[in-house]
Amino acid sequence: MNGKETGVHIRYSKSGSNKVGIYLNGGGACFNAFTCATCASGNHPGKPGSSGIFSTDAENPLEDFNWINVPYCTGDVHLGSAAKQFAGSHRYFNGHANLQLIVERAVASWPTVDTLFVTGESAGGFGALSAYDTFRRAWTSEGRNANIRAIMLDDSGPILDDTAIPVCLQELWRTTWNINASLPAGCPCIGDKGNIVSAWSYGRKLYPNDSFGLVSSVNDATISTFFSFGLLDCKNPLPVGYNKLEAGLKRLSASGIPVYMIPGSSHTHTSSNEFFTRTVNNVKLYQWVSQLISSSADPGSVIPQDSAMQSNMTSADDVIV
Repeated sequence: MNGKETGVHIRYSKSGSNKVGIYLNGGGACFNAFTCATCASGNHPGKPGSSGIFSTDAENPLEDFNWINVPYCTGDVHLGSAAKQFAGSHRYFNGHANLQLIVERAVASWPTVDTLFVTGESAGGFGALSAYDTFRRAWTSEGRNANIRAIMLDDSGPILDDTAIPVCLQELWRTTWNINASLPAGCPCIGDKGNIVSAWSYGRKLYPNDSFGLVSSVNDATISTFFSFGLLDCKNPLPVGYNKLEAGLKRLSASGIPVYMIPGSSHTHTSSNEFFTRTVNNVKLYQWVSQLISSSADPGSVIPQDSAMQSNMTSADDVIV
């Protein structure tokens, strides 16, 4: 975002496998003065580490993958295609151009891939879904890797419907970052206003044999803060008051997307040891992801029972009041 060069971190599979994982880091987003002041503008962070999905634990379904770890420094959830004066500084929203360069080099390094896993957390989760076609198509163009197994997992970057994400906020993202230029051609998610959520259904239409999933807390405090900027027709004076996340997650699940919903308000879950310790309704997170990766039937959504109970209690209290 500041115009300096960035790069990627590579970790090779110890066995020399043809499995490739692409991880897009998070670090905020730049779409107003407040968010631009707090999001990552330099290479962020460093090496992928050794916990969660990067663990060498035998239980990790991604243990034998080659990893491409993409730092986040563009403020545009890896989707930008613009350079402009914005929020008092000159900003380089080059997230999409960076990913194009990365995937070109990655295909040259691993021309033959049997399993492709695209994921990211927070801003990287938004980018993983929206840029999925960029990665997926690069390995399968010209008839290559015809039998590839491909998976997209979005952690804590919930792309939801227009009820959950105010349309004015989606419009602001489009105009600030020029994301229409990076979305897959033909996707109904390209437009002037809302409907970014259609990236889910369009991805499944393009790649019906691939698996798509989302992991999110039902009241993720970080995401709720960002989405709250869309309240009051994007004139909310303070980033507070948002309460539509849980319902949006449930509607996405009802549309056929597997969603692993976690009680509470924590943010990001798969790159830490929570990946192994988290259990919701007797379903372990790492096992749910393992089923998503396998070629068998996709897992169903996991919805916390106490979350549903709390929703009922809230409705009852509203009636009483």
